[in-house]
Amino acid sequence: MVIWLGGHAFHWPENREFNLSQDVAAARIIFGCGVPVVLLPCMGVVSSFTTTGPELEYWLRGKNELCNYLIDATAEHAREHQNNIAAWAKVIWDVTAIAWLLDGDYMLDRLEPSPIPQYDHHYSFDKGRHFIRYVYHINRAKLFEVLFKKLAE
Repeated sequence: MVIWLGGHAFHWPENREFNLSQDVAAARIIFGCGVPVVLLPCMGVVSSFTTTGPELEYWLRGKNELCNYLIDATAEHAREHQNNIAAWAKVIWDVTAIAWLLDGDYMLDRLEPSPIPQYDHHYSFDKGRHFIRYVYHINRAKLFEVLFKKLAE
């Protein structure tokens, strides 16, 4: 099984995403070979899994050295990449790929015909292709609750 955090949601207007753009040919092979795939689209789905400085401070500050480090590193990254905006929010992308494997209702998914990544930064679709599991919603509150609890242990 391949769990892939890449591309954008099927409804997103384009597909210029880092992981997909690095190797469209490889993505076409993964989606076309018939291997079971779970697609976690970046913009339009996983992009909703954001946290903020005040939220991190409230739930994690002082719990342990790892928590303090993660807060400081996330805040520094947000300051560098969001033009020093005081009310920043940061997507925590990679947690979602692991979370899909956990027992729990952290995501909603459905079966969809495998998309065909195109070199013009779009998907094309053929309803006759094999099915993949397409994640279309992240249950943000439930997933952060378990993440914060695990980190604070």
